[in-house]
Amino acid sequence: MLLVLLAVAWAIGLAAARGAWDLGLWGCHGPGPWTWAGLLVLPVAGLGLGHRWPRWRRPAGLLLCLLLGAARYQLHPATPCFAPRDLAFYNGTVDAPAWATVTGTVVRPPEPAAGRQRLRLRVDSLAFARGEAPRPVRGDALLSADRHPALHYGDRITVRGRLEAPPVFADFDYRAYLAGQGVSSMIRVPEVTLLARGQGTPFWQALYGLRSRGQAVIAQMLPEPEAALLTGILLGVESGIDQELDEQFNRTGVSHIIVISGSNVAIIAGVLIALFVRVIGRRRAFVPVVLGIVLYTLLVGADSAVTRAAIMGIFYAWATYLGRQSTAVVSLCASVMVMTAVNPLTLWDVGFQFSFAATLGLNLFSQRFTTWFARYAARLLPASSGPRHSTLAIVGDTVVITLAAQVLVLPLIAYRFGRWSLVSPLANLLVLPVQPAIMVWGGLAVMAGLVAELLASVRLAGAAMPLWWVARGLALVPFAALHWTVAVVQTLAPLPFASRQVAVGPAALVTYFAGIAGLLASARPTLPLLGSLMNRLRTALTSSAAVTGTGALLLLSCYLLPAVLNSQPDGRLHVHFLDVDRGEAILIVTPNGQQVLVDGGYDPEALAYALSRHMPFYDRQIELVVLTHPGDERVRGLAVLPERYHIQRVLQAPFPYPSAAYESWLAALQEAGVPITPAEAGLRIHLGYGIALDVLHPAPQPALSTDGQPDPPANSLVLRLAYGATSFLLLGDAPRTVQEHLLAAGLLGPATLVKLPAGGARAAFSHDLLTATRPHHAVVFAQRDERYRHLSPAVAAAWTAITGPQHFHRTDLAGTLSCASDGARVLCTP
Repeated sequence: MLLVLLAVAWAIGLAAARGAWDLGLWGCHGPGPWTWAGLLVLPVAGLGLGHRWPRWRRPAGLLLCLLLGAARYQLHPATPCFAPRDLAFYNGTVDAPAWATVTGTVVRPPEPAAGRQRLRLRVDSLAFARGEAPRPVRGDALLSADRHPALHYGDRITVRGRLEAPPVFADFDYRAYLAGQGVSSMIRVPEVTLLARGQGTPFWQALYGLRSRGQAVIAQMLPEPEAALLTGILLGVESGIDQELDEQFNRTGVSHIIVISGSNVAIIAGVLIALFVRVIGRRRAFVPVVLGIVLYTLLVGADSAVTRAAIMGIFYAWATYLGRQSTAVVSLCASVMVMTAVNPLTLWDVGFQFSFAATLGLNLFSQRFTTWFARYAARLLPASSGPRHSTLAIVGDTVVITLAAQVLVLPLIAYRFGRWSLVSPLANLLVLPVQPAIMVWGGLAVMAGLVAELLASVRLAGAAMPLWWVARGLALVPFAALHWTVAVVQTLAPLPFASRQVAVGPAALVTYFAGIAGLLASARPTLPLLGSLMNRLRTALTSSAAVTGTGALLLLSCYLLPAVLNSQPDGRLHVHFLDVDRGEAILIVTPNGQQVLVDGGYDPEALAYALSRHMPFYDRQIELVVLTHPGDERVRGLAVLPERYHIQRVLQAPFPYPSAAYESWLAALQEAGVPITPAEAGLRIHLGYGIALDVLHPAPQPALSTDGQPDPPANSLVLRLAYGATSFLLLGDAPRTVQEHLLAAGLLGPATLVKLPAGGARAAFSHDLLTATRPHHAVVFAQRDERYRHLSPAVAAAWTAITGPQHFHRTDLAGTLSCASDGARVLCTP
């Protein structure tokens, strides 16, 4: 176990060096190379004389690792000393902003966030004044840019903005966190200009392209939130997970399952080893197994937790190659040394600390807990055998895994985040057993979908379609498992005792770990060998095939079947006014299940989540999409819709509009081969069951603004949806002049429900419209953020006087509003 002690000494050297650095005891200019050479003489001499005085070897080796750790930190400190060659040298402050133009290459796939895209830019030149000759610099910067045009890895861009250092918050040192990622600058208020595409390396281009296609395949197979969760679990892309759901995972202490972690890599390593050992033999399997682990690690982003697990997986593959058993704790410590040698700041990465603590806890305590559980289970059920014994084995393994992993993790969570999830053991007990099925079956479904896409791209549609159905069939297993996971989390998260605020300081944390170490030392423990957590789970599952099959059947019947039944048409017309936070989106579902989407809001992720709540999980088709006008708060959410759903037809005004988001929407439709029908007054679309969607506006000739260009609000589609004696008047953003024109033409009359134009803005209010329609219900898309809210109190009061307070619906207060019509009356519920 000498390597364990050397790793501890190395980590102490790193930690001591950072402490001295933060206290100002040393810095960028000292100690110098000669000082380090003098310090290293003593331990090196001790190792050299070890053959004569063996007792000196271990202390000398420990001292050498400690000094080397300190020296390594000096080369890569958390607060580096920047030179004029570094981009961060020119960072400004809030009081002294530094406006600059930088040029560089996007080095990571952009992450979508609230209608924008987060970019990591590798900068190679900088200029302050426009027209100034750029100076060469080096460094990475983060920025949040407009989502249009969409950028990709390898795009070369110029950015004009405010260059500054990352902030340091009261409860989180964001600057130190980004320094550990190799980023020391941010660009605020960016103006992005695309210079060229495809400037990245072919390897990363291909790898990121594969991940992007994998995301698209998942989005086409599964609804939200299951699609976002599977993308995070399989591909390490977490940006699409709903914030509210993410917080529920945090409250229940199971957020570790939605990020790539050691368990994911363990499953990949186990599958690769089992496959290649059987196909090409144990000794030949080493190289392809290692390549598979490395490629998967790079594919999912290679963060600290995944890298640690990958290194341990490689050590395990090496032990398999040599025919020896790898010691888990030794492999863990070796991985720590390798990772911190590459980047010493990894030692302070939160994800790395949690991953290390969970793995160490499993290896220190799982064998003990297994023994205790078996002992007490034998007392309670001495004659357990057959299915009952198998069930007990599965439950026992799950309990052991949950408790052993959390012995060291829970105090860290309390220290880092100031809270403790009281339902975490129960939540993990319920959701952990289905996670391997998500990884394995989800991976098979994605691979089948990718192959189907490849066949379709080479014009082999006849072979691609059956394979797509196979992929969708395989995806039912991870869907059911993810559906169960979400159900557990959403059931436990609202409990008042689910998460408690706690205050755990450094002294309490050290005392806890010291107490654990003392208990282990006093019991003279033998550190368990790598009995492989995955091997134990596989043994339990294979020894209880009947129980596993029964459990899977129950899971499908309890969660998949009700989901199918609840999503079936009920013979009524449904109109859902979707809460997409910003902008407007309306989903119409006919009595026979046809779906019409009117507008898409501002955020594609928000739209995807809203649609998944009201569309069957297996239905990936939208019969008609209507764009009332091409403004950003209508079209931005639609931009990626053709990637997720098969759209049969699009209805929109035929007038051109100079917008990057609108151009992206048109390009996506063209790529997907979706036909576009021009909308103008007099067009009627029959949706079956006597339901008609009428276009009341615009006229064939566009209304122009003062600069002679088509005016989007004035050309906004005005729609009337009629079913029996009920009707829904959807006014888009029609201004008062358009409303008065329609009234004068006799096109507007009594309506059961009116969707207010322009978010209830006073400028778009017409008292004549209110008098002519006199609706039973009125709906307004009022934004929660006051910066985007247009609803006038006077307008709200006028409509409320007609409908009554209970029938005036605001999406900022009620959220999504669902209205159902049987042809005689309309009932609306939040």
